[in-house]
Amino acid sequence: MADLTISKTHLVKGGDEHQMTLPAGADIAAGQAVRPDATTGKWVLANAALAANIGDLHVALSTVKSGETLTAVKSASILDVGEALVGMAFAAVVYLSDTAGTLADSAGTVSTIVGKVIPGWANTAPDKLLRVNIE
Repeated sequence: MADLTISKTHLVKGGDEHQMTLPAGADIAAGQAVRPDATTGKWVLANAALAANIGDLHVALSTVKSGETLTAVKSASILDVGEALVGMAFAAVVYLSDTAGTLADSAGTVSTIVGKVIPGWANTAPDKLLRVNIE
């Protein structure tokens, strides 16, 4: 399993009904997988090592420090995650990694699909975008 390195995240398409804004319970970077903590209700990093660490999975849209407000998205959203998907084929599945907050090109211990790689055209060659499919 190769973890993806996400250096930026831009919401290309997605409705408000698929976004949630909460305070961060830890420092969180754009593109990291997050879930609301069951006790504090704040965003914490998600991982696929245990089912309990997956929760109501979302993807962070910005980088914040602990205590700052963070908006994250789930299904029916399309994200530009920079060059993180360049080595993956169109229609490839993106998974939650066992590494906290990280997405990967193969499944972690608890197989959790985050989305698929899709083409997005803004130039003469397609960009690789992430269609988030978190149920």
